[in-house]
Amino acid sequence: MTEWNFFSIRKASFVLTIGSLFAGALAGCGGPDQPAAAPSDMKTKEPVELTLAPYFLNMTDAEFQEVLIKPLTAKYPHISLKVVRDDITKLVSAGQTPDIVYSANSRFSVLQELDIPYDLSALVKTYNLDLNKFSSPNIDWIKELGTKGEIYGIPFGLNQMALFYNKDLFDKRGVAYPKDGITWDEYFELTKKLTYNEGGVQYRGSLPPNPEFISRMKSMSLVDAKTNKALVNNDTFKNVMELVQAFYQIPGMVQDGQKLPAGSNHFVKDLQMAMYLNWIPDTVGFIQQSAAQMNYDLVGAPAFKEKPGITIDHGAQMMVVSKSSQHKEEAFQAIQLFASPDVQNIMNRKSRLTVLADESLTKQFLADVEVTKGKNIQGALKVKSAKMAPPNPYHVIVAGKVNAAAETFATGAKDINTVLRETQEESDKAIEQELAKKKK
Repeated sequence: MTEWNFFSIRKASFVLTIGSLFAGALAGCGGPDQPAAAPSDMKTKEPVELTLAPYFLNMTDAEFQEVLIKPLTAKYPHISLKVVRDDITKLVSAGQTPDIVYSANSRFSVLQELDIPYDLSALVKTYNLDLNKFSSPNIDWIKELGTKGEIYGIPFGLNQMALFYNKDLFDKRGVAYPKDGITWDEYFELTKKLTYNEGGVQYRGSLPPNPEFISRMKSMSLVDAKTNKALVNNDTFKNVMELVQAFYQIPGMVQDGQKLPAGSNHFVKDLQMAMYLNWIPDTVGFIQQSAAQMNYDLVGAPAFKEKPGITIDHGAQMMVVSKSSQHKEEAFQAIQLFASPDVQNIMNRKSRLTVLADESLTKQFLADVEVTKGKNIQGALKVKSAKMAPPNPYHVIVAGKVNAAAETFATGAKDINTVLRETQEESDKAIEQELAKKKK
């Protein structure tokens, strides 16, 4: 959800395997907050095909089928849903803007620049959708997108971050397991203790985090909204880069300037990394797909000691209806259904966290996933989300630049001030190029 692996700017998209679901449960979708069927709803309606495009997020075909398409067909037989995986910018340019965009909240500004989001406030009122049923801070952030009460999206799922750890590697070194409430300093010290070479095999406590991850923990913007300049070459971001650099400087972390291994493989396949800081659904998916038998558990993602219990903003996801859609009402009916307790329960038990403020649902997160049985799922959910920085269409450009720049710490060829200055220049140039394209 999503939604990035912070040890690589190019996050691999993995979701949990979706088991077979009972058709009867799907047919029962509706729930108390679903709109009551009006007399006209009882009549045969003309078939409507809605298109949905995921943007910066993904699901497997199986998850789309079980979580979205089956419940929609059961509730509204005349509405079908077609998933379009093409790039959203290309779709808009070709005059094929989808009816619904399934997007990470943090990418909203790009959709706004493409003039996609439709104000749903009137439909929210017409269909009596209670926005208070959604958990904070996700629904609050969506409300903030509208300066005059507009509602540009409906929450769909969350993608909580956690610190996974290999118990066997901790036991082997006689190191105590991490606990919920772990601070960033404690996480760093564990990484140092568990980075060692044995029999020619290099083990690592963890991998260096990406700077963007740290900036999100601190609710920092990477782009100045007024000037469209990167916010990189300054003391505040220098502190972020110094923290990341410290991980690279742990003895044994980098081998002769070689590129670091992929975090997911190093953790779940090679079994040579003690901790892995990543999204819960993705990492559980990696564990499911790995042939290796891992003795693992998880705790909440680490927080800075000055802000205990608060970590990176959740990978919040939303459904947006397009202004150009010829079927806005049907699209809204679909996304209201996706946010209903019945559909959220299906999703929550098998893949991603519910957006509903219903503790009975949250307590069932991943309940149907075998590899999470007996794991500290609920403890990992106790950390709170940092405030999401205001969305910016050029955030992803700068994030890519700073994350790539951090990799230069592996060789130590450049001092941190040079890295910051060059990254600022490269980021500003890339933004200028994007702005020039829009003027053509």
